[in-house]
Amino acid sequence: MAENPKVFISYSHDSPEHKRWVSELAARLRHNGIDAILDQWDLGLGDDITRFMERGIVDADRVLVICTDTYVDKANTGEGGVDYERMIINAELVQNLGTDKFIPIIRQASGREKTPTFLGTRVYADFTNDSQFDAACEKLIHELHEMPIVEKPPLGKSPFPSVELDTQLTEIPEEVKSASAAYITASKLVRAGDTLGWRELIKQIRPNVFKDLVQWRQDELNGQQPKDKEHLIHVVDKAVEIISPLMTVALVGVESGREEFRDQKSLFDDLQNVVGWNPAGYEVWIRLPNALGYVYHSLHGALCLSTSQIDLALGLARVKIPVAGGTKFFHVWEMSEYRGYAQSISGTRGGHSLESWNYMANAYERWKWLSKIFGGEQEYRASLVAYYMALNIHELATVIAEGRVDVLNTTSEPYFTIPLTFWHEDYDTTQQAISLLRRNPNSIVDLWISLKVTREQVESVWESWIDLVEGSLIRSGGFDAISLPNLSDLYRYLFKGM
Repeated sequence: MAENPKVFISYSHDSPEHKRWVSELAARLRHNGIDAILDQWDLGLGDDITRFMERGIVDADRVLVICTDTYVDKANTGEGGVDYERMIINAELVQNLGTDKFIPIIRQASGREKTPTFLGTRVYADFTNDSQFDAACEKLIHELHEMPIVEKPPLGKSPFPSVELDTQLTEIPEEVKSASAAYITASKLVRAGDTLGWRELIKQIRPNVFKDLVQWRQDELNGQQPKDKEHLIHVVDKAVEIISPLMTVALVGVESGREEFRDQKSLFDDLQNVVGWNPAGYEVWIRLPNALGYVYHSLHGALCLSTSQIDLALGLARVKIPVAGGTKFFHVWEMSEYRGYAQSISGTRGGHSLESWNYMANAYERWKWLSKIFGGEQEYRASLVAYYMALNIHELATVIAEGRVDVLNTTSEPYFTIPLTFWHEDYDTTQQAISLLRRNPNSIVDLWISLKVTREQVESVWESWIDLVEGSLIRSGGFDAISLPNLSDLYRYLFKGM
């Protein structure tokens, strides 16, 4: 906690007396080194009320919810600003069910419900007796400064003999052939912080999977003509299965969030330069490593969004790839087959973005090892959508940075580098994806800053960008102005939190 913890105060304007009581509490907190945020001081004429509430709750270290009969009734029935604050608080509680950020402050003494339903299980501070105000304040101030009044005694040693802990490094199996086995070993190494063992595991797996991939293509695909779409899906799935132990190790490193393990761009480099890969034959077989690159950066990005590591996801998306014999370089997100037009999946040159999207969106039910990395299919799909939304927003920032905002006002068919196929997911999945992006909004802002783009520049063209995206989806078919799942509202809601 910071030296001066920031505290947002949520309350209802029951009466002038109640407002004075709240301001006195806030003043007492500020006099004791607590940065109390209160509308009576911090909200002026012309300010955006909803933005003040939203940013106040999101940015605060703790939130004091002043519970009176009126506040509880409004929160439970959904009235006014109290209802809006309830929705924001609910969103944070859903994202982190174990949070202690929200502290109910009980003022009423009517014997009715003490707190709103959404805070019903939270431990509260009792301020119902004004004669005990000073004592209740002292306890609250200690809590906000994380200085307990009663210190927890230190944990002593057991009086009984103990078995000596095993301090040996994690044993690396001689052969790791499956994604499940790779996950178990990699997870143990991460928990132990064993970077040496980690490198040994990769050195053991890496040459074997690429050797097996090359050998499998030679034995099964060389000379075999591609049949139909189902055949292509089967072939790409087999290639993913062969490479999955190495992919799993890389994803465990990402999942850990630890600096010594999280940067796993090297696997993408390996997939661009598979040693011994035959450059002759049917093009869909030749380009299989590109399909694997699409799979890996999509899984990598989805996991990064699931674990609030947008910076890491975009770091891989912005890796430069040499083309035309190394005379030109393009970012991963700019390369056709990596961004969703995988020829080995669709069977056609240039690919088909919806087929590539469906291949990844439905992967959870085909690749059982994904269940070890993602909590469930819904989480996986939402994380995948959130990643491609982040790429879509990144594209807008790039358009601004390159001085091409005039394309946002074009009357011709707009072209999006990142295909908009992620909007084909259902409304609940899309809404969950928005929540994942809003979980760490500063990361997207940092992205704009890295491209020398300001929030004001993005805000000035955000509505135009939404209109272009929405219009493109309607023209592409499968959407109309009624069935399109509240795209404009979802994107507007996303921007308010950044």
